[in-house]
Amino acid sequence: MAQLSLYVDDSTMEDLRRDAAREGKTLSKYAAGVLRERKERNGWPRGFFNLYGACDDDTFVAPPDVPFDLDPIPALELR
Repeated sequence: MAQLSLYVDDSTMEDLRRDAAREGKTLSKYAAGVLRERKERNGWPRGFFNLYGACDDDTFVAPPDVPFDLDPIPALELR
């Protein structure tokens, strides 16, 4: 198994230790999990996809289907 050494400030280290303890994990397992989760999320914030349908607003509706013009746009053509 590979090893990784990190230099972090005291405040960050306290946060990491507290979060690892809260989850009942060693610091190494917690840090590895954070890195793995970040990779799997692919940039979306935690819980992002759970928000679908959470807006209780009658004015929030899907837009109508508008036909898309497939003709090329001259200003966007690559030269």
